[in-house]
Amino acid sequence: MRIAVLCAALVAFLVPRDVGAQSLTLTESDALARLSADNPRVRAIRAALDIARVDALAAGRWPNPRVNWDRQSVAGVTEHLVTVAQPLPITGRRGLDVQAASARVAASSNRIDDETRRLRADLRLAFADLVAAQIRERELTTARDRLRELADILAKREAAGDAAGFDRLRAEREVLDVDADRAVAATERARAQANLATFLADVIVPSLLVAIGGSTPPVPMLSLEALMEQAETRRGELLAFREDLEAARLSERAANRSLVPEPEIFVGTKSSTVGGGDIGSVLTVGGGDIGPVVGVHATIPLFDRARPERALATARAAQAKAGADRFRLVLGGQIAALRGVVVARRDVATRYRAEAVNTADQIARIAQVSYDAGERGILELLDAHRIGTSARVRQATLDAAVREAEIELEFTSGWEIP
Repeated sequence: MRIAVLCAALVAFLVPRDVGAQSLTLTESDALARLSADNPRVRAIRAALDIARVDALAAGRWPNPRVNWDRQSVAGVTEHLVTVAQPLPITGRRGLDVQAASARVAASSNRIDDETRRLRADLRLAFADLVAAQIRERELTTARDRLRELADILAKREAAGDAAGFDRLRAEREVLDVDADRAVAATERARAQANLATFLADVIVPSLLVAIGGSTPPVPMLSLEALMEQAETRRGELLAFREDLEAARLSERAANRSLVPEPEIFVGTKSSTVGGGDIGSVLTVGGGDIGPVVGVHATIPLFDRARPERALATARAAQAKAGADRFRLVLGGQIAALRGVVVARRDVATRYRAEAVNTADQIARIAQVSYDAGERGILELLDAHRIGTSARVRQATLDAAVREAEIELEFTSGWEIP
């Protein structure tokens, strides 16, 4: 009884807790759909936009009114002056500041869009990595099972005296080698699952993730000029540089408007005890004189002529233009390189599938027939099995390389490959 309890405890400890749990099967579209606005990684990127909007709010606020009370007492005469002053931004500088701040918010929004697209591209790369890892593990598992069947058949033949012990031992050694490769592939698959799970906030057990890859025929590649045109209209960084340039121009116009004085109008009342009353009698009927006060203040731009503001706006405009030119130069090289990589990898993967993978099973069948007929040895039969497994595993790697290059080209150029 104690032995049974001990065995049950060992089984409960050694069996993974997620065994029996339902796997989460996802396509690439399903994974992208889970990267919603509520995802923590998306919220972390979007949070910067709220900070940028504060500048627009600050630029658009009206100045607060000022209340002033002044008491003067000379030779028995006391005067009280109460005024309310309000600056009037009527030169248009405030509106230009608001437009410049809004342009900077638009620039931040475009850069955030680019960061979000980069996040989506990274998710797709992680998904493609998991698809390839699953295929490699599956192919190695299938190869191991086939070799185990072969080893079992050879063991039976050896027992019947129809096969040598060397053949069985060599087949069993091949099983061990393939199973070791399968174990390595399983760890790569677990790593890819954990990497993909970092993009999906609601995934608790990464080992339950199963990626379903789609196979579609390659579409014709756009020309380099067409890809650059796509990048001009889709890349958020380029659009952000344009908004930065517009914000700098608006800031320069606002700095020029600051040379025009903005008035500050004030109104109020003035009371005096010159008629013989005191402060208490001034506030009562017949105790003194009370009259209105109206005035205008203005700041004369004699010393501060907004030179730093104009210089800052000019420098920011130059910076935005230089940044856009540099980005276009780098972008052109990246698009040209990625386009060439996609075309080359597609060609290699297509040729390898036609010339290597499609003939692998045929080579294995011929080797098996020749071995059964006594025309070839066990080493040649195992080599045929190894060639087939290696071809299918390498094909998965080539397909993953094609997908990786396509995703990078999509992000860099903004062209969504159908």
